[in-house]
Amino acid sequence: MLAALFVIAVMATGQSTPAAPQQDRVLQAQHLQSLGDEEQARDLYEQVLQEDPSNADSREGMSSTTERLALKARAAGKMDDALADLLRAQKVEPNDTRVLYDLAILEDEMHLYKDADKVLDQLTSISPDEPNILYARARVKFDMGQLDAALKAMQAYLKVKPLDASAHYGLGRIYLLQLQFDRARTEFQQSISIQPRQSEAYYQLGQTDLEQDDYKNAIELFHKTLERDPQHGGALTGIGIAYFKLKQYDDAAHYYLGLTLARLNKAEDSRHELETAATLADKENNQSASRLQIIGPDAQP
Repeated sequence: MLAALFVIAVMATGQSTPAAPQQDRVLQAQHLQSLGDEEQARDLYEQVLQEDPSNADSREGMSSTTERLALKARAAGKMDDALADLLRAQKVEPNDTRVLYDLAILEDEMHLYKDADKVLDQLTSISPDEPNILYARARVKFDMGQLDAALKAMQAYLKVKPLDASAHYGLGRIYLLQLQFDRARTEFQQSISIQPRQSEAYYQLGQTDLEQDDYKNAIELFHKTLERDPQHGGALTGIGIAYFKLKQYDDAAHYYLGLTLARLNKAEDSRHELETAATLADKENNQSASRLQIIGPDAQP
C-alpha cells in the first residue's frame, strides 16, 4: 500500500522513479571520494553517467577522481595504469576537457606524440583560445619536430600570458633550432628578466653563443648556469667544447674528465677536476689580461 502511494506521489510531481536511487549513488560516491576511496567513487560516478550523461555532479566527480587516480599511478611510476585510467574516463566522457588535457600531457610524457596531438586537436576545437591548451599544443608540436606549428602556438600563448618565463624559454628554443639566433637570444634574456633564479635560459644563451663561435661569452654563460646547477651536464660539456675551440686543451680535458667522473657518481674526484679546470681557466684569463696591459693600446708590434 505504501509503495503504491509513493509511486502515485512521484507521478503527481512529474518525477521518474530512478531519480532517487541515482541521487543516492551520487551522494554515496561523494562520500567515498571524501574518504579517499577514489576507485569505488569513480565506479559509481561512471554508473550514473551511463544512465544520465548530463548529471553535473557525476561529471565533476568522474573528472576529479580520475585525475587523482592517474596522478597516484604516475607518481608510482605506473604510467600504463595512469593512461588506462584516463582512457577509461575518455570513453565515458569523450568531451571532458579536464580529462582530455590530462590525457594529452601524459601521452606527450610517454612519447605518444601522435596520440597527444590528436587529443589536442579535439581540445582546440572545444576551447580554441584556452592558454593551457595552447601551451600544451606548442610543447607537443615541438616534441614532434613541427617547429612552425610549435612557434605559432607558443606565440598565441604569450599573447595571453606575456610574463610566463617558461614560455619565453620555450620560444627561444624553437628559434634556436630554426637558427634564428638573435630572436632566440631575445627570448632567453626575457625569460631571465622575468625569472632570474634559473639555470636553463643561461645555458641556452651559452648554446646560442657557442653556435655562433662566440666561445668566451659562451663560457661566461655556462659558468652562470653552473652557479645555479653545479652538475649541469650540458653546461659542463659546453665549457669543454668552448675551451677546446679556444685551444685551451688542458682546461677542456679537465672539464671533460670532471663530467665523466660526475656521471660515474665519483663526486669528490669530479669536483677536484672541475676545480682544477676553473683554476687553469682563471690563470689563463689573468695571463691574457697581463699581456694586454704590457702591450697597451698604443704599442707597436
